[in-house]
This record gives sequence, C-alpha cells and structure tokens, in this order.
Amino acid sequence: MKKPKIFILSGPGGVGKTTLVKHLFRKKAIKNVLLKSITVTTRDKRPQERDGKDYFFVSKEEFLYLKKRKFFLENEKVLDNYYGTPKLYLKMAKVKNKDLLLCIDVKGGMVLKKRYKSRATSIFISVAKKRELYNRMKKREETKDVIDKRIKLAKKELQFSKKYDYLIQNKNINTTARKIKDVILKHQK
Repeated sequence: MKKPKIFILSGPGGVGKTTLVKHLFRKKAIKNVLLKSITVTTRDKRPQERDGKDYFFVSKEEFLYLKKRKFFLENEKVLDNYYGTPKLYLKMAKVKNKDLLLCIDVKGGMVLKKRYKSRATSIFISVAKKRELYNRMKKREETKDVIDKRIKLAKKELQFSKKYDYLIQNKNINTTARKIKDVILKHQK
C-alpha cells in the first residue's frame, strides 16, 4: 500500500473552504481518490452544522485529554477555540488506498507541510478583494466581537498565502472547485 498524499486546504474564515470541499466531494473523480478528514473542535456549533459530519464538537476538557494522548495529526488554538485533525484519517486513507484532504488553518497547514514534505500539497484559498471577505464574515450569525476577531485573524492568515504551493482566488465556486480538483489530480500521478 502506498503512503497517502496529503492535500492541505487553508485560507481565512469566510473564504468558502467548507462550501468548496462539499462541492468537490460531489465529483466522482474526487470521491474515488480522496478521503476528507473531519476536524475536532471546541467552538460552538453553528445552526447549519452537524456533529460528526461537519466537525466533531467536544468540550475543552475532552480536546485537551485527546491532545495529551497524541490523538491529533496537528492541532491549533484559533480565536480561543481548539481545532485538531485526528490521526485516524491518515490511517483510514492508507487502508482505503486514497489520499487525504484536510481543511485546516494556516498554522496547522504549515506544520503538516513541514512534517510530510514531498507527500503534502498545500492550497491557499483567497478572495479577490479583502472587503469581500470581511462582508462575508459579517453575514455570519456571530457577535460583533467574534467577527472583529475573525477579521483581525484573516489579515494575519492572508500573509501565509506565499508559503503555500498554490494560491487560488475564490471568485466563482464552480471555477474554484475545478481548479482545486485539477491540482489534486495533477499531484496524484
């Protein structure tokens, strides 16, 4: 069995990463070759999200317990919440003879890019104009304080784009998803 390649998808909040991943996995060409990891987080569940499908929602105590037992491939604290990728997904990808897609923050992306070097391909998703990104964030059902923190974080995250292998602007969901698919299929050869 081959060792799975790791595709890292990152970008600031509000850029459309979750929507893009859902769009990608509607394509047979992607479902046949990729396994999508589900992140464990301590943040509150949004109304449209489902536990075990979008994220695994746990308490801070549960997360720290898992972290102490080296359960995560990578984990980070972002805006007072913890996020982590279970190691199990890398093992599952190997057993299923698939590669792994991770939708994670930029710090976690950099950790895995360094750790897995030639097996990791990193894709940074951005938008054409920062104003568009901020407007998307403001539409979320979150407090002004949280939105302000997310905007401040987005400014920092955008600086990481140069460290990624690919930078794709999300102007149109179909076009962006196709570009991501093309990158993934190119690196599978």
